[in-house]
Amino acid sequence: MHNRDISIGKDYAHAIFNRVSEPLPPFDFKPDWSDRPSFYKFYQDVERIALPFDFPTQLITMADVLARLSTSPAEKDVARLSFDDLAAILYYAHGVLARRLRINWNIAPRTLAIYDLYNHNEARGTASGGGLYPTEIYWACGSSGPLLPGLYHYDNAHHAVERLCTGDMTGQIQEALFAYPDALQTDQFLLISLNIWKNAFKYNNFGYHVITQDLGALLYSLRCLAAGFDSELQPLFWYQEKGLTQLLGLDIDDESVFAIVPLPLGSSAPAPVLHDKKRPSRSEHDLRVQKTYWQRSQVLQTFDLHQGMHAAAMIDDEPRPQRQEAYKASPDNITWGSEQFLLPPPDMARLQADLLTTMKQRCSSFGNFSSHQPLALEELSLMLAFGASACNYTSDLKMPDGSPHLTRQIVFVNHVQGLERGFYAYDRQDHSLWTIHNKDLRLFLQENYFLQNYNLAEIGALIAVVGSVDKILEVYGNRGYRVLNAEVGMVAQSIYMAASALSCGCGAALGFNNMALNEAAGLTGTDDRAILIVIVGHERQHVGNFDYRLV
Repeated sequence: MHNRDISIGKDYAHAIFNRVSEPLPPFDFKPDWSDRPSFYKFYQDVERIALPFDFPTQLITMADVLARLSTSPAEKDVARLSFDDLAAILYYAHGVLARRLRINWNIAPRTLAIYDLYNHNEARGTASGGGLYPTEIYWACGSSGPLLPGLYHYDNAHHAVERLCTGDMTGQIQEALFAYPDALQTDQFLLISLNIWKNAFKYNNFGYHVITQDLGALLYSLRCLAAGFDSELQPLFWYQEKGLTQLLGLDIDDESVFAIVPLPLGSSAPAPVLHDKKRPSRSEHDLRVQKTYWQRSQVLQTFDLHQGMHAAAMIDDEPRPQRQEAYKASPDNITWGSEQFLLPPPDMARLQADLLTTMKQRCSSFGNFSSHQPLALEELSLMLAFGASACNYTSDLKMPDGSPHLTRQIVFVNHVQGLERGFYAYDRQDHSLWTIHNKDLRLFLQENYFLQNYNLAEIGALIAVVGSVDKILEVYGNRGYRVLNAEVGMVAQSIYMAASALSCGCGAALGFNNMALNEAAGLTGTDDRAILIVIVGHERQHVGNFDYRLV
C-alpha cells in the first residue's frame, strides 16, 4: 500500500458515506462489552511522576479565547509554557474531571446507573466519539526540559506522567519530521497517538473515521488551553510513522502517532538542532521504549477496511507538499441564490465564562433538548464564529496565517429566533447565512438520523461540518483523510465549548444518512460532503443530574 494510491481512500470514504444503503462489514458484528478494553492505558514497571494539581482558579474568558483564535497565528506573540502550565493543559484537555449521570429518556442511563465493570460515565474537557477516548499523549522531553530527558506517557487516570525511556529523543523526532523548521526550534514535543482497539472494539471498520475526528477534538482543546496561557500550539501531520512507532515501542497496527505538537516549553528556547548538519548518532537511534502496558481485553480483533486505510496513509520518504497546495484542498465556496442574512456580530458580553470552567462544564446533551426555549440568533452566531475560528490554525500543511480552511459549515435551522426553518450556508467572510431553501426540517432530520439518543424535532439547529474528501486525497494522498477529519474534530470541539459557555446544549453525531443530508443541502454534484453533524439548542429544565466534581 502507498499513500498516493488514493483509490484506497476513495473506497473507504465511499463505504463510510454510503453505509446506510450499503452496510459496512462485518455484517453480524456485535461489541463484546464484557471484554472491552480498559478506559485508561497503564504501563507496567515504570516510574510514575505526579503532575502539579495547583491549577489557576481561572484563566481567560471565552471571549478572549475567540478573539485570540480568530487572530492570524502569524500575528501572535507566543509565550513559553512552564511545567505547571503544561500540567494544567494536559489535565483539562485529557484528564478525568468528574463523574456524571443525567436522567433522561435516552436508553444509556439505565445501564450507566449500574456502575458495573464496563459501564463508565466520566466527564472530560474534550469530546470523543462514543465516549471511548482512544487518544494517548506522549511527551518527548529533551535536555532543556524540566524533567530527566526521555519519553513520558500521560497517565490521565492519575494525572501523572510515566517515564518510559531515558535519553534525548530530539534527533529521532526531527528526523521523522523531515527536519521541519519549527521542529528544529525546540527539544520538547507532544506525540498524539490513537489506540485503535479502544475504538474499534465498538465501531469496527467505522472506527478510523471516528478516531481521526477524536484527534482533532483533542488538538483543539490543547490549542484552546495554550491560548489561556498566551501561547500557541501547532499540529504537525507529515512525518514518518514507522520510526516514531518503533521509538514508542508500539505495534503500528494497534497504536500509531497521528500528530506531533512542538512545545514552546521552558524559560528560554534551546539552540536549534541543525538536523541536516548533525545526524542522530547510532546510540540515539538505539533509544526506544521497551515497557509493556496492561491490556484488559482477552480477544483483540482487526478489521480489514480500518487497517487498510490506516496502512495506506503511512508516509515513508514522500516529500511534504508545499503549504500553498492546501488551497487546492479547500471546499467549494458556494452560495445559493441571492438571499443573504447578516448575522449579528459575535456578542462578547455573552462569553464571560472562564475557560477552565467551560472545559469542566462541557458535555453532550443526550435526550435533553427542548424547543420550549428557541435558540437565540446571537447564540447561533457565536457558535458559528467559534466553528470558523477553530480552522484558523497553522500547521506544516497550511499557510502561516492559518489559511485556508479545509471545512465549512451548513446550518439546518429548526427553532432559532428570527430565522425561518430551512437550510443555510454559513459565509464566514461576511459572518452571514445564505439561504439554500426554507422548509420544515423536523421529519426529514429524524428520518435520516438512525440512533435513539436525540429527538431532532426539539433541537435549535443542526450544524453540518462539510469538507471535500476527493480534493484533499488528491493533494495529500490517503494522509489527507486524517488531516481533514482532524479539522472536522476541531470544529466540533469548538462548538461544544461555545455552547457550554452559553449554557446551551450540544452534541456531535455520526449516525446520520450522509447522502440524504448532502442532497438536501445542495451538495450533490459537488466535491463537498457533510462529514459530521453538531446539534445545538436549549435543554430541558429541572433534569435529575448526578455530578461528582473531582476539581
